[in-house]
Amino acid sequence: MHNGLRGASGIAYLPPPPEFVEDIMPHMADTLHKNVDPLVAAGIVSVAFVYAHPFMDGNGRLSRFLFHRTLAQSGQMETPTAGKMLLPVSVAMKRHESEYLRALQNFSTPARNLWDVRWIDQEQFDFKLNGSGTPYRYWDATDAVRFSLQMTKEALREDLQAEVNTLVRYDAIYRKVDAVYDVRNSDLSLLIRSCLQNSGTVSKNRRKQFSATVPEPVFDAIEQAWTETN
Repeated sequence: MHNGLRGASGIAYLPPPPEFVEDIMPHMADTLHKNVDPLVAAGIVSVAFVYAHPFMDGNGRLSRFLFHRTLAQSGQMETPTAGKMLLPVSVAMKRHESEYLRALQNFSTPARNLWDVRWIDQEQFDFKLNGSGTPYRYWDATDAVRFSLQMTKEALREDLQAEVNTLVRYDAIYRKVDAVYDVRNSDLSLLIRSCLQNSGTVSKNRRKQFSATVPEPVFDAIEQAWTETN
Protein backbone atom coordinates (compact mmCIF):
# COMPACT_ATOMS: atom_id res chain seq x y z
CA MET A 1 0.00 0.00 0.00
CA HIS A 2 1.28 3.44 -0.94
CA ASN A 3 0.86 6.62 1.14
CA GLY A 4 1.74 9.09 -1.60
CA LEU A 5 5.30 9.85 -0.50
CA ARG A 6 8.26 9.36 -2.81
CA GLY A 7 10.66 6.45 -2.61
CA ALA A 8 10.80 3.76 0.05
CA SER A 9 9.11 6.03 2.60
CA GLY A 10 6.00 5.95 0.41
CA ILE A 11 5.43 2.25 1.11
CA ALA A 12 2.98 2.20 4.04
CA TYR A 13 2.27 -1.53 4.15
CA LEU A 14 3.62 -4.68 2.58
CA PRO A 15 1.47 -7.82 2.58
CA PRO A 16 2.97 -11.20 3.39
CA PRO A 17 5.02 -12.95 0.70
CA PRO A 18 2.99 -15.19 -1.64
CA GLU A 19 4.13 -18.39 0.07
CA PHE A 20 2.79 -17.03 3.38
CA VAL A 21 -0.57 -16.19 1.79
CA GLU A 22 -1.04 -19.82 0.76
CA ASP A 23 -0.65 -20.76 4.42
CA ILE A 24 -2.73 -17.90 5.85
CA MET A 25 -5.86 -18.21 3.68
CA PRO A 26 -6.90 -21.74 4.81
CA HIS A 27 -6.52 -20.73 8.47
CA MET A 28 -8.63 -17.64 7.81
CA ALA A 29 -11.33 -19.83 6.24
CA ASP A 30 -11.23 -22.18 9.24
CA THR A 31 -12.32 -19.28 11.45
CA LEU A 32 -15.72 -19.46 9.79
CA HIS A 33 -16.28 -22.98 11.09
CA LYS A 34 -15.10 -22.53 14.66
CA ASN A 35 -17.33 -21.84 17.64
CA VAL A 36 -16.75 -18.09 17.60
CA ASP A 37 -19.32 -15.33 17.98
CA PRO A 38 -20.42 -14.45 14.40
CA LEU A 39 -19.64 -10.74 14.83
CA VAL A 40 -16.17 -11.53 16.16
CA ALA A 41 -15.56 -14.02 13.35
CA ALA A 42 -16.76 -11.49 10.75
CA GLY A 43 -14.38 -8.85 12.09
CA ILE A 44 -11.43 -11.23 12.14
CA VAL A 45 -12.04 -12.66 8.66
CA SER A 46 -12.67 -9.24 7.12
CA VAL A 47 -9.51 -7.63 8.44
CA ALA A 48 -7.37 -10.75 7.99
CA PHE A 49 -8.25 -10.67 4.31
CA VAL A 50 -7.04 -7.05 4.07
CA TYR A 51 -3.78 -8.00 5.79
CA ALA A 52 -3.26 -11.04 3.55
CA HIS A 53 -3.96 -8.85 0.51
CA PRO A 54 -4.11 -11.76 -1.96
CA PHE A 55 -5.07 -9.60 -4.97
CA MET A 56 -3.58 -6.56 -6.63
CA ASP A 57 -6.85 -4.63 -6.32
CA GLY A 58 -10.25 -4.98 -4.70
CA ASN A 59 -9.11 -6.42 -1.36
CA GLY A 60 -10.99 -3.78 0.65
CA ARG A 61 -14.25 -4.35 -1.19
CA LEU A 62 -13.92 -8.12 -0.83
CA SER A 63 -13.12 -7.78 2.87
CA ARG A 64 -16.37 -5.89 3.44
CA PHE A 65 -18.23 -8.54 1.44
CA LEU A 66 -16.68 -11.22 3.65
CA PHE A 67 -17.96 -9.42 6.74
CA HIS A 68 -21.52 -9.61 5.45
CA ARG A 69 -21.04 -13.13 4.10
CA THR A 70 -19.75 -14.39 7.45
CA LEU A 71 -22.77 -12.98 9.26
CA ALA A 72 -25.15 -14.44 6.67
CA GLN A 73 -23.58 -17.91 6.92
CA SER A 74 -23.87 -17.87 10.71
CA GLY A 75 -27.65 -18.06 10.53
CA GLN A 76 -27.94 -15.24 13.07
CA MET A 77 -29.28 -12.75 10.53
CA GLU A 78 -32.38 -14.69 9.54
CA THR A 79 -35.87 -13.36 10.27
CA PRO A 80 -39.16 -15.31 10.27
CA THR A 81 -40.71 -13.22 7.47
CA ALA A 82 -37.88 -11.79 5.34
CA GLY A 83 -35.33 -14.58 5.38
CA LYS A 84 -31.71 -13.48 5.62
CA MET A 85 -31.25 -9.83 6.51
CA LEU A 86 -28.33 -7.76 5.25
CA LEU A 87 -27.02 -5.46 7.94
CA PRO A 88 -25.39 -2.42 6.24
CA VAL A 89 -22.19 -2.49 8.31
CA SER A 90 -20.01 -1.52 5.35
CA VAL A 91 -21.98 1.75 5.04
CA ALA A 92 -21.04 2.66 8.61
CA MET A 93 -17.44 1.60 7.99
CA LYS A 94 -17.22 3.88 4.97
CA ARG A 95 -18.56 6.77 7.05
CA HIS A 96 -15.79 6.18 9.63
CA GLU A 97 -12.96 5.55 7.20
CA SER A 98 -10.33 7.37 9.29
CA GLU A 99 -11.10 5.19 12.34
CA TYR A 100 -11.00 2.13 10.09
CA LEU A 101 -7.56 3.06 8.81
CA ARG A 102 -6.29 3.66 12.35
CA ALA A 103 -7.46 0.18 13.36
CA LEU A 104 -5.59 -1.29 10.39
CA GLN A 105 -2.44 0.67 11.17
CA ASN A 106 -2.08 -1.05 14.53
CA PHE A 107 -0.98 -4.04 12.50
CA SER A 108 0.19 -2.57 9.21
CA THR A 109 2.80 -0.26 10.75
CA PRO A 110 4.64 -3.00 12.71
CA ALA A 111 4.36 -5.30 9.69
CA ARG A 112 5.98 -2.63 7.49
CA ASN A 113 8.91 -2.50 9.92
CA LEU A 114 9.64 -6.15 9.15
CA TRP A 115 10.89 -5.15 5.72
CA ASP A 116 13.95 -3.46 4.28
CA VAL A 117 12.81 -1.51 1.24
CA ARG A 118 15.25 -0.09 -1.30
CA TRP A 119 13.99 2.26 -3.97
CA ILE A 120 15.56 1.49 -7.34
CA ASP A 121 13.83 3.81 -9.80
CA GLN A 122 10.33 5.05 -10.60
CA GLU A 123 8.01 2.30 -9.30
CA GLN A 124 10.75 -0.30 -8.90
CA PHE A 125 11.73 -1.45 -5.42
CA ASP A 126 13.77 -4.18 -3.80
CA PHE A 127 12.07 -5.84 -0.82
CA LYS A 128 13.73 -7.96 1.86
CA LEU A 129 11.80 -9.53 4.74
CA ASN A 130 13.69 -9.66 8.02
CA GLY A 131 12.95 -12.63 10.26
CA SER A 132 10.38 -15.36 9.97
CA GLY A 133 7.38 -13.13 9.34
CA THR A 134 5.54 -14.60 12.33
CA PRO A 135 3.43 -11.43 12.87
CA TYR A 136 1.64 -12.16 9.61
CA ARG A 137 0.47 -15.50 10.99
CA TYR A 138 -0.25 -14.40 14.56
CA TRP A 139 -1.66 -10.95 15.25
CA ASP A 140 -3.84 -9.25 17.84
CA ALA A 141 -7.32 -8.79 16.35
CA THR A 142 -8.69 -6.79 19.30
CA ASP A 143 -8.75 -3.39 17.60
CA ALA A 144 -10.23 -4.77 14.39
CA VAL A 145 -12.99 -6.63 16.22
CA ARG A 146 -13.72 -3.65 18.49
CA PHE A 147 -14.12 -1.41 15.44
CA SER A 148 -16.34 -3.99 13.72
CA LEU A 149 -18.63 -4.23 16.75
CA GLN A 150 -18.90 -0.44 16.97
CA MET A 151 -19.86 -0.24 13.30
CA THR A 152 -22.39 -3.03 13.73
CA LYS A 153 -24.11 -1.13 16.54
CA GLU A 154 -24.19 2.04 14.45
CA ALA A 155 -25.57 0.17 11.44
CA LEU A 156 -28.36 -1.25 13.60
CA ARG A 157 -29.26 2.06 15.20
CA GLU A 158 -28.91 4.35 12.20
CA ASP A 159 -28.44 2.78 8.78
CA LEU A 160 -30.88 -0.11 9.10
CA GLN A 161 -33.53 2.20 10.53
CA ALA A 162 -32.93 4.67 7.69
CA GLU A 163 -33.41 1.89 5.14
CA VAL A 164 -36.64 0.80 6.81
CA ASN A 165 -37.91 4.39 6.77
CA THR A 166 -37.06 4.69 3.09
CA LEU A 167 -38.93 1.48 2.24
CA VAL A 168 -41.98 2.61 4.19
CA ARG A 169 -41.92 5.93 2.39
CA TYR A 170 -41.48 4.24 -0.99
CA ASP A 171 -44.54 2.07 -0.38
CA ALA A 172 -46.63 5.08 0.67
CA ILE A 173 -45.67 7.08 -2.44
CA TYR A 174 -46.28 4.10 -4.70
CA ARG A 175 -49.77 3.53 -3.32
CA LYS A 176 -50.71 7.20 -3.66
CA VAL A 177 -49.62 7.49 -7.29
CA ASP A 178 -50.75 4.03 -8.39
CA ALA A 179 -54.26 4.69 -7.06
CA VAL A 180 -54.69 7.58 -9.51
CA TYR A 181 -52.50 6.85 -12.54
CA ASP A 182 -51.97 3.76 -14.70
CA VAL A 183 -48.20 3.55 -15.03
CA ARG A 184 -46.07 0.51 -15.76
CA ASN A 185 -44.78 -0.90 -12.46
CA SER A 186 -41.11 -0.83 -13.40
CA ASP A 187 -41.30 2.79 -14.61
CA LEU A 188 -43.12 3.98 -11.51
CA SER A 189 -40.74 2.12 -9.24
CA LEU A 190 -37.67 3.65 -10.89
CA LEU A 191 -39.12 7.16 -10.80
CA ILE A 192 -40.02 6.90 -7.11
CA ARG A 193 -36.56 5.61 -6.21
CA SER A 194 -35.03 8.42 -8.21
CA CYS A 195 -37.21 10.93 -6.36
CA LEU A 196 -36.18 9.50 -2.98
CA GLN A 197 -32.52 9.69 -3.91
CA ASN A 198 -32.90 13.25 -5.21
CA SER A 199 -34.50 14.77 -2.09
CA GLY A 200 -38.04 14.80 -3.46
CA THR A 201 -37.42 15.86 -7.04
CA VAL A 202 -37.91 13.96 -10.28
CA SER A 203 -35.02 15.32 -12.31
CA LYS A 204 -35.37 16.92 -15.73
CA ASN A 205 -33.38 14.05 -17.20
CA ARG A 206 -35.82 11.48 -15.78
CA ARG A 207 -38.80 13.49 -17.01
CA LYS A 208 -37.29 13.59 -20.49
CA GLN A 209 -36.34 9.91 -20.40
CA PHE A 210 -39.90 8.80 -19.58
CA SER A 211 -41.78 11.51 -21.46
CA ALA A 212 -43.00 9.05 -24.11
CA THR A 213 -44.40 6.48 -21.66
CA VAL A 214 -45.34 8.40 -18.51
CA PRO A 215 -47.91 11.25 -18.48
CA GLU A 216 -46.49 14.57 -17.28
CA PRO A 217 -48.82 14.83 -14.23
CA VAL A 218 -47.31 11.62 -12.82
CA PHE A 219 -43.96 13.31 -12.20
CA ASP A 220 -45.65 16.07 -10.23
CA ALA A 221 -47.77 13.52 -8.36
CA ILE A 222 -44.66 11.65 -7.23
CA GLU A 223 -43.10 14.85 -5.92
CA GLN A 224 -46.34 15.80 -4.17
CA ALA A 225 -46.59 12.37 -2.56
CA TRP A 226 -42.97 12.71 -1.38
CA THR A 227 -43.88 16.01 0.30
CA GLU A 228 -46.96 14.50 1.94
CA THR A 229 -44.96 11.59 3.36
CA ASN A 230 -42.10 13.76 4.57
